[in-house]
Amino acid sequence: MWLRRPNLSPRTVRNARKEAERFVLWLRAHGLSLRTTAYEDLLAYAAFLADPAPADDWIRAERYPRSDPRWRPFCGPLSPASQVQALTVLKGLFSWARAAQYLPTNPAKLLGSMRVVSNEAIERFLPPAAIAFMLLAAEHMPASTPSAALRRARARFLVQAFYLTAVRLSELAGADMRSVRCDDAGAWWLHVLGKGRRHGKVPVPAALLDEYRCYRLAYGLAAMPAPGDTVPLVLSSRGSLRRASHNAVAAAMKVIMRRAVQLANEHGQHEVAHRLGQASTHWLRHSSLTHQLDRGVPLKTVQLNGRHANIGTTGRYLHKEDATRHAETAAAITIVPLPAS
Repeated sequence: MWLRRPNLSPRTVRNARKEAERFVLWLRAHGLSLRTTAYEDLLAYAAFLADPAPADDWIRAERYPRSDPRWRPFCGPLSPASQVQALTVLKGLFSWARAAQYLPTNPAKLLGSMRVVSNEAIERFLPPAAIAFMLLAAEHMPASTPSAALRRARARFLVQAFYLTAVRLSELAGADMRSVRCDDAGAWWLHVLGKGRRHGKVPVPAALLDEYRCYRLAYGLAAMPAPGDTVPLVLSSRGSLRRASHNAVAAAMKVIMRRAVQLANEHGQHEVAHRLGQASTHWLRHSSLTHQLDRGVPLKTVQLNGRHANIGTTGRYLHKEDATRHAETAAAITIVPLPAS
């Protein structure tokens, strides 16, 4: 009932369910329940999130299906921002349960407001060569069967769509063909439903528009959609015009990244391969925004492309290579000696 409210996005529901399950598992491990939870228990859980212990019971870096006995609730300790998110979810759960009179009290009310403000630069981005290896990996995927050919066409589209638009996985997976639209000036845009269910749009470069046409043709569709086309944007690889699930899209991107790691190593680009091995789909968003700034796109434009409410968030994507930074600083800062007397 708590997560069946109509204003919740699928992404919000997934994240909330994950955090609630983690908390319930922790309660059971300590002989507690939602009804018996006290404020002190929430403080103990908050400390636990920073270091889930014993690690063998709670942490596994590899991801397994929920039904697999090797599955664990955590991939590692949560960052301060993720800890705040987890506790915010629990505050919402307890608030709802108290309002619905399922619980006699709301201990989470005592937690107060929580917020993490980070000024640290975004470091989870890939070098341009890594993006090129990902596209190469997609292009080299087998296409010996109809379903394999569809997977290859979709893979090429996914790599370019995620990188060239900087959209989030949930935004692309939730879009329809009609989300790609042309304005009165002839410019193409991808319209998405983003965080907080806010509508936004991002430019569609010519290269992505060409790939979009090829992708549609591979699925037996016309090169461009009719107005109001409700066919899902990211399609299943099974030949039907059904929407690929969020998990299916994430899994498809993992396959591409694994192959890109192999290609990078084969080309002697071992550092690039290492970065690719660390990456997730969301890194393409970080990479896109970072590279836009590196290539001189104005900060305000990148803020609009990233759909950041605060330009300070966009500023975290500004990077300067250490060597360049060092040389520029060393050349500029010095102590000027006094004139000889």
